[in-house]
Amino acid sequence: MVGLWRSNEVDLHSSGYFAGFPQATVLIVASGLISLEVAAMFLLTSMTLSVTNDFNLHHVQQGLLMSFASLGGLAGALVVGHMADRKGRRPPLLWALGSLTMFSALASFARTYHELVILGAGIGLSLGGGLVPTSVLLSETTRQDQRMAVRGVCQTLGGVIGFLMLVAVQLDDPTLQHLHWRNLLRGFGCGAAVLWGVAFFCVPESPSFLGASLRATMEARMALRDKGSPEEMTVRSQLEVVLSRRFLSTTLYIGLAGMLAGLVQGGNQYALPLILSKESSLVSAAMGRIVIACCGVPMAPAAQCTASRFSRQEALVALGLSSIVVAISAAVLGSYPSPQPAAIEVLFFMGMSVDPYRAFLGGLLFGEIGADVYPTTTAGFGASIIAVSMGVATIVAPLLFEGLKLLTGRWTTFYYVILALLAMFVLATATLKPTVEPYKQEHEFEGVRSDAKQRQVLSQSG
Repeated sequence: MVGLWRSNEVDLHSSGYFAGFPQATVLIVASGLISLEVAAMFLLTSMTLSVTNDFNLHHVQQGLLMSFASLGGLAGALVVGHMADRKGRRPPLLWALGSLTMFSALASFARTYHELVILGAGIGLSLGGGLVPTSVLLSETTRQDQRMAVRGVCQTLGGVIGFLMLVAVQLDDPTLQHLHWRNLLRGFGCGAAVLWGVAFFCVPESPSFLGASLRATMEARMALRDKGSPEEMTVRSQLEVVLSRRFLSTTLYIGLAGMLAGLVQGGNQYALPLILSKESSLVSAAMGRIVIACCGVPMAPAAQCTASRFSRQEALVALGLSSIVVAISAAVLGSYPSPQPAAIEVLFFMGMSVDPYRAFLGGLLFGEIGADVYPTTTAGFGASIIAVSMGVATIVAPLLFEGLKLLTGRWTTFYYVILALLAMFVLATATLKPTVEPYKQEHEFEGVRSDAKQRQVLSQSG
């Protein structure tokens, strides 16, 4: 009966796409997870000054919370990517949301900084474990010509909802010096709990995963083989796919691109509250972040247009150029002695207004590239490659910022290093034009089919 039910479900969804209520719930959960990621980033970076005062931390210790949260995200992406390809997209999603609720609640009661850092790593673990299967599920339940638009809607909704965390921070303490971060963590955990309920009761399994599992099993039986289904995929077999001659250059490129994007994202989000609290005199630190985040309203459709109208290589170049603008605006502000002229601060905010565009465009491109450049049985593992590379860079970014600041005495050194790396990335992408096009799923089992046909011919001739 279970096999009959699964085959019927695959037949009903043979196109691989949801419609109506199931697709709406996937959109809600995907948008909710993105909003939790954005809110967590805003909260953890805004907590830096308050936590420093509460626990009497050294400057180097300030970056540990964000770095360990990123380390947790890296571990979550590593574990869940393979699990999502073996067991489906839904189980790791439910686990991630449930554990996110638990870790957020426990972190709000942390008695020491070490406990907070460890529980912050748990929050990152849950977020990393939830974003990978959700990204793949969103692609597998949407028509290919609509995927970028749907992902853009999720990014926009997630950014708007996550923006509420900045509003809460502004209402609580605009200076970020005495933030009631424990209460904010409890509210964050309540949001994760609500999203878990929606996912548990409403989100079904990916029809593409069920179809791939059924087709692989049928083809394996035809070929008289005992392997091929997603449940029997191992890490080694998935590595053989992503490191094969066909995908090696793509894997290396998206890994390096994700690492650079994570370096910009993690470094800038960590540094921004510190910069605004020390350098900016026009507005408070919290209000400055709100002003920059408000620019995401017009930037979201601009990023959507870039991702849908241009090729992926051209969009990646645009991503690199927008990151360069952000880095230049910060470097210019820090190059002037404090207090800076009002004109320089205005130019800084104008340059930083491009940061939401960079964040939206990066989310659209890397979310889609990681989910569809590899076969279905390796899609989760492929998405985890980008998540892991971005996670490694996000771990390094705060420590690199503080290390360069301690070594040179100026925080602008970090942005000059970023500028050099971004310039090389843009030139390499524009010159080499690496392949990051979607994988055609209809060719996924051609090798197994041809093998089965050869066996049938040999058996008939025999």
